[in-house]
Amino acid sequence: YFTAFHQRDIVLLYMEKMLRNVVLAGAFVLPFIFFIVPSDMFFPFITGKNFAFRVIVEMMFGAWAALAILSPAYRPKKSLILIALSAFVAIVALADMFGDNFFRSFWSNYERMEGLITLLHLLALCIVLSAVLQTRALFEKLFDTSIVASVLMSLYGLAQFFGTLATHQGATRLDGTFGNATYFAVYALFHIFIAALLSLRGTKRWQYLWYGIAILLNLFVLYNTATRGAMIGLLAGLIVFGAVSALKGSGRARIVAVGMIAGVIVFVGGFIALKDTQFIRGSPVLGRFASISLSDTTTQSRFIIWGMALQGFKERPLLGWGQDNFITVFNTYYKPELYKQEPFFDRAHNVFLDWLIAGGALGLLAYLSLFGAAALAVFRSKIFSALEASVLLGLLAAYFTQNLFVFDNSGSYILFVMILGYIAVVATTNNQEQVTKNKKEIAVGLMTTQNRQITLAACLIGTLFVLYAVNVKPFLANKALIQAMVPQKEGVLKNIAFFEKALAYNTFGTSEIREQVTQIAASIISSGNVPDDIKRALDALVRREMTKATERKDDARAEILFGSYLHRVGAYDDAILHITHARTLSPGKQQIAVLLGSVYLSKGDTQTALAIMKEAYDLLPENPNTRDAYALAAIHAGNRPLAEELLIPAYGTIAVLDDRFTAAFARRGDYQTVIAIWKTRIAEANARGEDSAQFHISLGSAYVAAGNRVGAVSELRKAILLDPKFKDQGEYLIREIEAGRNP
Repeated sequence: YFTAFHQRDIVLLYMEKMLRNVVLAGAFVLPFIFFIVPSDMFFPFITGKNFAFRVIVEMMFGAWAALAILSPAYRPKKSLILIALSAFVAIVALADMFGDNFFRSFWSNYERMEGLITLLHLLALCIVLSAVLQTRALFEKLFDTSIVASVLMSLYGLAQFFGTLATHQGATRLDGTFGNATYFAVYALFHIFIAALLSLRGTKRWQYLWYGIAILLNLFVLYNTATRGAMIGLLAGLIVFGAVSALKGSGRARIVAVGMIAGVIVFVGGFIALKDTQFIRGSPVLGRFASISLSDTTTQSRFIIWGMALQGFKERPLLGWGQDNFITVFNTYYKPELYKQEPFFDRAHNVFLDWLIAGGALGLLAYLSLFGAAALAVFRSKIFSALEASVLLGLLAAYFTQNLFVFDNSGSYILFVMILGYIAVVATTNNQEQVTKNKKEIAVGLMTTQNRQITLAACLIGTLFVLYAVNVKPFLANKALIQAMVPQKEGVLKNIAFFEKALAYNTFGTSEIREQVTQIAASIISSGNVPDDIKRALDALVRREMTKATERKDDARAEILFGSYLHRVGAYDDAILHITHARTLSPGKQQIAVLLGSVYLSKGDTQTALAIMKEAYDLLPENPNTRDAYALAAIHAGNRPLAEELLIPAYGTIAVLDDRFTAAFARRGDYQTVIAIWKTRIAEANARGEDSAQFHISLGSAYVAAGNRVGAVSELRKAILLDPKFKDQGEYLIREIEAGRNP
């Protein structure tokens, strides 16, 4: 057989095998990237996994590209799923190009590492898997490998459950190596159905036992992540599984399917009936599920955010805003009722609304077509048994349902693409005929293709270029950022050098690097033990970078960050310019108005501050934070009646036990109120059996300011009795006070 070929063709046959092995190796390594958590990287739970994913896919794609050029056998076969995925990526790419910020849409950031670059990698992965893993057996081996990884991950979760390993998101919610319970939940959700699918193909008792263990472990993990969206998704998946089994099955299978549906309904009904019992309410996990209601704070905030997303969609209905630009919609249509939530949302916490914002109506329809194409392929397939089709459709339904409440991540993206590739291959080909055909096409391709060496060289060079351009620079910038954020033995100047190094790479992480250097610089500059030359160097760095960050004049977060920094370093006029512009970008956000009012207070313009605080308060008087800020402004402005009107209904007194109010009253010379505050604090500390020595000292200071020297001495003597270590200093202060001096 081989003597019919030229010697170089024999070499190329071995090259074909090597390239194919590169693709297969990459595919079988992918399930283990979720264990990567580099401690020396910024956002370690996200960046490590995603850099690994990108590198592996780029190498797989480069090897596949060479194979596809050398031989028709490795070129993509016609598939409705691949067409739908390609159309989806193309539409989103168009939306990104005409969106609000193409750079951000293309590259995303370290916190998410999504964007168009990730979609392109996912499309590449699906193409490569469906073109190279051309048999059902190969795909099932890949899924078997993923099951092994999921069992290991579940054991990690068990260690967290028993306290051997720490959790990263609350004490009771398992999060594995994802650092996020929601991400771990959807990972387990996928593997429950994948294990069920593989169990249907098993022929030996140990296989049924193995897949059963995998299902139970992933169910345990899913439950203990306490992720409500994923649990609802599981129930929806089970109902769809039962419905399809009843529709496509017969006899006993149909009866079992109907029983499963009835069981799910009875389970849900029973849980609702018993949700207010002590057993359920007292459980950290069950209590979270029992708290689901339309009046729940989280539910209410989701409805508000979803409404904001729909408003943003109306403004750009066709192609939306581009990926990673929900933050613009969030700022523009922000509702003051969200004051209890975090100040910035970059996702709608609903995948479908996220794609509606990112890609408009066309983008959402293209995303929905992925589920439609996959479901249609399963329904039409004559290869999947009724139970296999039921499991696959149940998985699609579970994933679809949980996406109503959360947003995607690298784990769910990769697993979803694997499922799409599997369905595309199995549902549209006869495996044995395809393998035979492929072998013939390989031989024909190798005999007739010209300039093969050039092709291989071009693919290699292209892969190396993409590896460097996509990964090396942002990876190095990320590492430099971490070095800049930790103390250096050479001192702060070394930290500055690392910040400069990270910024010099000019990657998609630059915005986050700027944010970190600004926050750190503000803390260092406001401290009193740092040399002036270092403060000047930090200030120059921050002003240079944040000036660049705010050049577009469309990023409220950057404007707030820069304005807050300028406020802390005493550049009040410059701070006012940036914070005022942030208000125009997000007029409904009370926090911005409060920040602006605080700058005017620091500047000494109390009347302007009071007017701005009133505007903030009027947006939503129910917000206690804004009410207190308004009251503080009233105190600073000398408007005590207004402060009483705001504070007495809330606290029952104007003497609020808060250091901000204590300082405000002292600044106005209202020492009687300051005295009342410290007396109350002393009484409460004594009632709790706590040390109140420092409170007595503070009360003594207030007495001195109010001219009551006898009272001051009395409080200092009480402090000495409570804290003997204070004796020498206390007696010195007493002598000074009795001598008529104000120490």
